[in-house]
Amino acid sequence: KSRGNVVNPDEVVNQLGADAARCFLMFIGPWDQGGPWSDVGINGIARWLNRVWSIVERDPVDLDSSASDEQTIRDTVRLLHQTIRKCYNDLDRFKFNTAIAALMEFSNHLSKVWAEATIDSATWQECIEKFLLLLAPIAPHFSEELWERTGHEYSIHQQRFPQWDDVLAAEETI
Repeated sequence: KSRGNVVNPDEVVNQLGADAARCFLMFIGPWDQGGPWSDVGINGIARWLNRVWSIVERDPVDLDSSASDEQTIRDTVRLLHQTIRKCYNDLDRFKFNTAIAALMEFSNHLSKVWAEATIDSATWQECIEKFLLLLAPIAPHFSEELWERTGHEYSIHQQRFPQWDDVLAAEETI
């Protein structure tokens, strides 16, 4: 503080939200080492959270009219289970930055399969529900709001953390 290198979190929270600030602090590097503050970095996290909001708010019924691709569904389920395993292990070791990176990768995949309309609505809904459960320890207020908006009655923080299946998470080819 004596060097004047302190960022007031109140301004950031008022502008971007508490979860954006929280996610940025978790993402900038290993939790025990911290990292440099960056306005560009926190804006990137805020944009990612906005994209997640957009992904979650999509109506899965829109996918019912398109032809789903079985290979894409298998790939999506595999990535879902790999993401669950990665997040579980990373959160357990306080590796929040790599857990968030895995969630970013999964959200990019969800955007892609939505744009291509190659996934069925049941798989989409399962992915969104599990994604929110994975996001809850990282962005608690944000995920709670989206949990309610997706039709769930009880708090997301009273739900069990998702379990992965090693068979479903396994790569088809090595």
